[in-house]
Amino acid sequence: MLKLLGMFCILSGSTGLGIRFAKELDLRIQELSELQKLMILLKGEIRYMHQPLPEAFLQLSVSAASPLGDFFRHTAEALQRRQGRTAGEIWKENMDQDLKGLHISLREREELEKLGSMLGYLDVEMQMNTLDYYLEQLKLSAAGAAETAKNCRRLYQYMGVLGGAALVILIF
Repeated sequence: MLKLLGMFCILSGSTGLGIRFAKELDLRIQELSELQKLMILLKGEIRYMHQPLPEAFLQLSVSAASPLGDFFRHTAEALQRRQGRTAGEIWKENMDQDLKGLHISLREREELEKLGSMLGYLDVEMQMNTLDYYLEQLKLSAAGAAETAKNCRRLYQYMGVLGGAALVILIF
């Protein structure tokens, strides 16, 4: 009886792990989509509403779910205080604090960090060009994430089940 319970625990745990890895792929796609939406809103705030960055970021924080909403709110508050730091430094510091749990890749994180360093000091037209470039990068990343998810989702789930089954066979 105890052996059966052990087998069940190992098999269910490994299956859950495979499902969790597959879910991580979906979370990355959702986060990239949310970033795309927010960058489009930011373009509108800067171009049409003529909002300075702190006010634009506050507007984004209302529209965004956590952790992105928290990130934009904290960045807006820090930009209003400034305290001798550049917008890029504030952006990076808040990224390190608020966006640790994002499921985006290292390259996508670096692109987001680069965006923050370019937003604070450029004129409106250059900021629009920077946001357009970043939106193109997000589109490519989202397409790549969708392709990866399509190819790997079932693989992760099956490997979880098969890995657990192999472990059960080896142990028992």
